[in-house]
Amino acid sequence: MLKGLGDLGNLMKLQREFKSIQKRLKSTEATGETADGLVKVTVNGEYSFVNVSVDQGLLDEGDKKKLEKAVAFAANLAVEKIKEHSAQEMARLTGGMNIPGLTDFLK
Repeated sequence: MLKGLGDLGNLMKLQREFKSIQKRLKSTEATGETADGLVKVTVNGEYSFVNVSVDQGLLDEGDKKKLEKAVAFAANLAVEKIKEHSAQEMARLTGGMNIPGLTDFLK
């Protein structure tokens, strides 16, 4: 009769671990930068910008289009790093199994 409660207990444990990972990810930061290092963008685990740094030399050039492209590139790289880190954390939780809908279920 109470046979299924073991599974429920495991799900509750999984949910607690998931919330712990979410909390850690919120404080995680990643920085993306252009190849020349003139633009750096830091993003946190909630995909919010923490810092944007632009080398004065690039600003002095006055090339608006170049600056815009560099900021977009660095920002996208930082976001990609956060996504990869989040995926690695989730893979540890699920043992590498891809479980569709798990993230929504555990919220």
